[in-house]
Amino acid sequence: MKTLTALGLIAGIAATPLAMADARLDDAKNAVALGTDYGIVEFRSIEFDDDYWGETEIEGWLENGWYVEVEIDSNGNIDREKRTRFERESYGLSADAVLNYLDAASREGMVRFDEFEVSSRGFISIEGDDDRDEELDIDFRDDSLEPVRIERDD
Repeated sequence: MKTLTALGLIAGIAATPLAMADARLDDAKNAVALGTDYGIVEFRSIEFDDDYWGETEIEGWLENGWYVEVEIDSNGNIDREKRTRFERESYGLSADAVLNYLDAASREGMVRFDEFEVSSRGFISIEGDDDRDEELDIDFRDDSLEPVRIERDD
């Protein structure tokens, strides 16, 4: 019974449509859930692509050390996946940490998310829009939920 409930939950998340070109907070959190369901344990980036209708690209590391790039369509189906074995140490954030930074960006006024990215040096960059449809870029360090830079395009 627990297996059926879990499968139902995963199917429900996968069936939730993702937004076109940018995502509300709930859509961004659904993208993290999809990446986690896929097996990503360290997220490097999540991008809501404006080149295709509702496509989301998620990049990160799997538990077995493979780096993966996954493109997911607006219905939660995998359009493309690419796996690469790198000889360097992985870097990224756990799903919980990504969710914390998304919440922190939301508290700063971001209502739509275009891109979430983690650099190998520990910088987190979140791009999106505020409630006036103005661009908003927020940067963090991986050791704090306090922004180190907020840039608004008024």
